[in-house]
Amino acid sequence: MMKLSFAIVLGLSLQAYAAIPAKPKSPVGKILVTEGQATGGVAGTGYSLMDLRRTADAKKKVERIVIDFGDMEGKPQKGLPAYFHAELKKNPNRLVLDFNQTPNSRLDEGRLANRFKDSLFVKKSSMILDPEDKALNLTLDLAPGTFARVFQVKGEKSSAKVVIDLFTKSKTAKK
Repeated sequence: MMKLSFAIVLGLSLQAYAAIPAKPKSPVGKILVTEGQATGGVAGTGYSLMDLRRTADAKKKVERIVIDFGDMEGKPQKGLPAYFHAELKKNPNRLVLDFNQTPNSRLDEGRLANRFKDSLFVKKSSMILDPEDKALNLTLDLAPGTFARVFQVKGEKSSAKVVIDLFTKSKTAKK
């Protein structure tokens, strides 16, 4: 009798696992308004920042920053990018991006500053590369009233990316 009741309990338990719905897909990105945080990426053996590109549409008042990641040897990273933490702060208005396990960068501070020379939203940029902690920090000082949308793009055909859209309040009303 005891074996039978154990089998029934076990059978019900197995059925309960089959009834658990799949986890919903995470949203495409998180909009950071005034203050907020977003995280993503994965931990691994090490990454490198391969490139940072910026495009802007002055008419729509939106700017996109794309950060490409590679592995430790600088080859395109497949899958998700390096683990990252993005934080929008309001006094002063700035976006701080921390990338763990990223001790290498093909980009230096001079080239980074040049990428933001005509930016609609970024007033100043800085980069701290700490090979001892194997960490990379990008800080973007933003114009007042700038919001950010941060999301990751899985590397399939090209490298893994972290994408940041910068815009003002009028842009969020349309979303």
